[in-house]
Amino acid sequence: MRGFKISRALLIIALVAISTTSVKGQGFPENPIIKAPAVAPVIAPLAPVSFAPAPEPAPLWPPCDGVDIVYTNMYAVKIYPFLNDTPWLQPYRFESAVTITNMGYSTVEGWAIGIDFQNHEIIVDAEGIVLEDGRLMPVDVSNGTILTQIPAGVLKNAIETAGDMTQVQKSFIIKGTEFGVKLNPMPRSINITQKGYNCSKALLYGNNTMHTCCSEPNRNITLTDDEFFLPPETGNITITYDVTQAYPGSYLAHVTISNDSPIARLDFWNISFTWQENEFITKMMGATTREADREVCLNGIAGKTYTDPDMNTVLSCSVSPEIIDLPMEKYNDTQVGRIEYCCRNGTLWPALLDEKKSKSAFLMNVFKVPPMSNQLNHIIPPGNWRIADGRFKCGVPRRIKPTAYPDPYVLHETTAFKTWQVTCNETANKPPPKCCVSFSKYTNDSIVPCRTCACGCPANPQPACNPKASAMLLPYSAITMHPENRTRQILAWADINHNKNIPNPLPCQDYCGVAINWHVVSNFTGGWSSRMTLFDWSDTTYPDWFTVLQMTGAYDGFQQAYSFNATQMTIMNGTAPDNTSIMVTGLEGLNYLMAATNRSAGKLQSVFSFTKKLTPNMRERDYFPEKVWFNGEECAMPQGFPLSSGAIRTRGGAFGMGILVCYILVSNLFGLL
Repeated sequence: MRGFKISRALLIIALVAISTTSVKGQGFPENPIIKAPAVAPVIAPLAPVSFAPAPEPAPLWPPCDGVDIVYTNMYAVKIYPFLNDTPWLQPYRFESAVTITNMGYSTVEGWAIGIDFQNHEIIVDAEGIVLEDGRLMPVDVSNGTILTQIPAGVLKNAIETAGDMTQVQKSFIIKGTEFGVKLNPMPRSINITQKGYNCSKALLYGNNTMHTCCSEPNRNITLTDDEFFLPPETGNITITYDVTQAYPGSYLAHVTISNDSPIARLDFWNISFTWQENEFITKMMGATTREADREVCLNGIAGKTYTDPDMNTVLSCSVSPEIIDLPMEKYNDTQVGRIEYCCRNGTLWPALLDEKKSKSAFLMNVFKVPPMSNQLNHIIPPGNWRIADGRFKCGVPRRIKPTAYPDPYVLHETTAFKTWQVTCNETANKPPPKCCVSFSKYTNDSIVPCRTCACGCPANPQPACNPKASAMLLPYSAITMHPENRTRQILAWADINHNKNIPNPLPCQDYCGVAINWHVVSNFTGGWSSRMTLFDWSDTTYPDWFTVLQMTGAYDGFQQAYSFNATQMTIMNGTAPDNTSIMVTGLEGLNYLMAATNRSAGKLQSVFSFTKKLTPNMRERDYFPEKVWFNGEECAMPQGFPLSSGAIRTRGGAFGMGILVCYILVSNLFGLL
C-alpha cells in the first residue's frame, strides 16, 4: 500500500516536470513574458470588378428615320345591347393609345395622322385631338379619318431639344365604339399625312400593336426659337384670325378673308367655324351672324356663367355660327360698319382684277367660358372652317407670326397678340357648271352647241328628253332663241342636212344660266378674228362680270378686244391656270350682264383680233379656247369644233350630222389638229 502511494507521487512529479518544459525542451525563464495576441495579416484590397453592360432589349421594330407612329389597342369590352344571335353586330367599347414620335432631323409642322378603321368605329372622345374635317364627336369614322390638333401641332426634333420627349413626342387616347370584334379591334393602316413624308406599310406586332415609320424627305436639321411660328401658306382663299386685344375673360378678334386665286370669284360668301371651348360672340362689326341663337345663350354654358353681358343682347352662342357679310350701305354705319374691307355684300374679286376688292374683314368680341376663361394667354382659335358652301376645303388654323397693323396714333406699328392662318383650296369634287360654251366658224353653217345637260339635268324633265344623247347641231338662227324653243329649228336643220339619225326623244337642253358662243369671224394670212357673245338666260344679273379664256396656241398672237377689256394674264402665287390665258372684263357701260326678260337673254359681245406673226403654225384647234371660266367658275365645253372644210371634229362622239358634216372620230384630238 505504501509502495503504491510512492509510485503515485513519483508519477505526479514526472508529469509536472514535463508540463514545465518549453516546446524547445527548455524550461520557462525565471520571469516569463506573456505575448500579445498575434495580429491578423492585412489582406490587399481587391481590384474593382467590371461587369459587361446588360444587352439592350431587342427593338420591336426597325429604327425609324422620320416620324414613328404606334397604335395600341388597350382593351375592348362588350356593351349594351347584347346581341348574342348576331355577334357581328355586337357593339364593344374600345380604348386605343396612339403615339407619334419625331425621330428625324426636321421639325414636323402641322402634323396629322390618318387611321383607316375597318370595324364600323365611332369615335366618342380623343382628348386634345380633333378630326381634320371638323366633324364633332361622337362621329362615324368607319371609312377612316384624319386626326390632328387645333391649332396646328408641332413636333420638334430631338437635336434641337436635347431629347426632350415632351416636345418630340405626342400621345393621345382614342375612346369609342366598334362592332363585331371581341378582341383587339385594329385598323387596316396608319400613317402621317405630312407632305413629303413616305410611310412604310403598317405592320402588326402581336395582336394589339400596329407600327409604321414615315421617312422624312431630307435630313436638314431644324432649329427653332422658343416662340415658334409656322410659315404662312398660300391657297385659293386665306383666312387670317388676329387676336388684337386680350382680356382675362374675353378677346377681340379681327378676321380677314383674302381671295388669292387668280380667277375664282365669290358672291354672297358665308363663312362658318366651330368653337373649341364653347366660346360665344357678344358683338360684331363688319359682318353679322345669320341667326342670333339667343335661346342657346340663355340656356347654355354662357347663361349659367355670366350675368354681364346681358345674354338677351349677345349676338350668337352657337357652337358653329354662320357669318355673312353686310350690304355696302352699312360701311359708314358707326354701330356695325367702319371696318376696312367690310360691307361688300359678300363679293370677293380675284386679286388679279382688283386687289382691294379681293378682301373682306370683320371684327368680333369673343367671350370665353370656364374652366380656362380667366387665363389671359389661353386662346384657342375656332376650327372646322368652311366657306362658300363646300366649294372650298379649309385646313386647320396654323400659328404664324403676329400681323402688324399701322397705328395712326403712334409712329410704330402695332402687332396682334396672336395670329392664326387658315388656308382653303377648291375641292376636286366641284359642283355642276353654271355656264357652257358653243363654237362656230364662218366656214361652217352649223353651230357646235353646248353639251346635253351641261349644267345638270332635272330629275323629271318636261317635256321628256334624252339626257344621254349627244346635242344636235344648231343653225345660226337658233342661237338667240330660248333653249326650250329650239325644237323646231333643230328638226328643220336636221331635215335640211338629210340627217336621219334623230334621237327619240330629242336630247335634253344644256340647262345653263349663262351660255358663251365663240365664233371665228375671219382667217387670213397675217391674222384672224373672232367674236365672243355672252347670253344670260337666267333671272340673275351679273354686275362686274369677267371671263378667262385659256388659248395655248393663240395666246402669243392676241392683240385686243374692242368692246371688252382683255389682257393677258400673269402667273400669280403659282396658282394661275397657266400663262396662256386671257382675262376679259366689261368696259364701263358693258360691265353688267343683264338677266333674261320675256324669255329673251341678256346679251353682250365683242370682237377679238389676233396676229399670226408669233404663231405661224396654228392648228385648227388653236382658234378655239381650251377652257373658259365665267366669274371664276369653269364652264362646260362643247364636244367638238368646226373645221375650215365645213366638217366638225368631235371628242369621240358624233353629233346628228348631215351632208355638210363629216364623221371624224379621233381619240387624241389635240395632238393631231
